[in-house]
Amino acid sequence: MNWTDWIPFPEPNQIRRILAPKGSGVYELMNQTTDEWVLVGISINIRKRMKSLMPSPYGVGRRNNYKKRQYVLNNYCDIVYRTLSTRDRQEAEDVEKTMLSSGKYIYNT
Repeated sequence: MNWTDWIPFPEPNQIRRILAPKGSGVYELMNQTTDEWVLVGISINIRKRMKSLMPSPYGVGRRNNYKKRQYVLNNYCDIVYRTLSTRDRQEAEDVEKTMLSSGKYIYNT
């Protein structure tokens, strides 16, 4: 697997410029101050999905995940992320399933 290097999470007003692939893949967030693994997720468009990790008016998502978004907003200065491009959604799901089985994440996708 070829993960990107860890990248600092952008400020809320910069979320639309997040550095992430536009294709399918996996993303992972970690709080580098507390050493907590925040979450892992997948998408057919990682960049768009990661933009939804911030609450309104910054983010673009509509899913009901208030606690996760508030965590990211409150801790964005301490969060780093990385991404992994995959051939398709199925490959991303396989990677995510393996990672979630560790039980180390604060939030499920």
